[in-house]
Amino acid sequence: MIRDEGLKPHRVRVFAGPAGGPKWFVSVGFDKALIRTRWLESPGRRVLLVGSSAGAWRCLAMACGDPLAAYESLRISYSRNTFTAADTPATVGQALRKNVKDFISDGDVPFILDHPWCDVAVHAVRGRGPGASENPWVQGGALIAAALINLVSRTGMRILFQRAIFFSGPDEPEFVRRSFRGTAVRLTSENLRAAAVATGSLPYIVAGVTGIPGAPHGTYRDGGLVDYQLNENYCPGPEAVTLFFHYQERIVPGWFDKRLTWRQPALDSLDRVVQVFPRREFVELLPDGRIPDRDDFRTFVDSPSERIRRWDKVSDLSELLGEEFMNDVESGRIRNLVQPL
Repeated sequence: MIRDEGLKPHRVRVFAGPAGGPKWFVSVGFDKALIRTRWLESPGRRVLLVGSSAGAWRCLAMACGDPLAAYESLRISYSRNTFTAADTPATVGQALRKNVKDFISDGDVPFILDHPWCDVAVHAVRGRGPGASENPWVQGGALIAAALINLVSRTGMRILFQRAIFFSGPDEPEFVRRSFRGTAVRLTSENLRAAAVATGSLPYIVAGVTGIPGAPHGTYRDGGLVDYQLNENYCPGPEAVTLFFHYQERIVPGWFDKRLTWRQPALDSLDRVVQVFPRREFVELLPDGRIPDRDDFRTFVDSPSERIRRWDKVSDLSELLGEEFMNDVESGRIRNLVQPL
């Protein structure tokens, strides 16, 4: 389809964002290009913005009343987080709540819930049994057990971590009705920010979120544990596509699959996906020739200003990716660049 007609905005019915911590800074320029050009907006159809963890935060920022300002507030607030060895999961959770409050204003909450052209869906998981515990020893054991179960069966992890999706819009997203196995919860003014914190609450690092209004009782954690990068067929039909900007070529379905190099998403999850990712030549332009990651908090614990400088540099350079993508789409060059996944 793309080779015949190029990539037309009206074809894009889903924008998906992967989890991955600070790796999302390489996405800044791409996302801002979509926002500035209003490229995803097409009369007469709604777009689903869906993601886990930092990918969900990108989507929520793009759905705010002033998306460019919200996105920059998210970038600044997240990158300026500073942690030390004295921090605990509770204090890191407080920082995440501040990040969410910084980019989702009180006025943005009703705007997101009644958005003129897009719906959002935020992945999380609900801890079960040991997976719900905040005791570090029990939680560590639950993570080890989940990793071992995942070696045999990804679906078996539901005994410890049940999938959950928080969604806006008039109806449940089509993929929820079709294939999603888990709990679906409607976003409201009372739970939107709590869901945003939950999707980024990585076990052992961030305290889980409890008492989310409208959701089944339990402790909610990072959606990337099960839905890490792309783990679902989001596309609503054969004439539509899912646009997926990723920070790398390999697509990892779940967090526990990162080191399982043979583990790939189900083929039907990729049927209608347009994946965009940076070439190695771009990555070599970044500080140390690599994409940022969560270990940077530890590496630069004594020099947070240097970490922030590097992350700002990545965000600035990522503008090249947004410009190149828009040029390739608008010129039609994408017809010759697209390759099968």
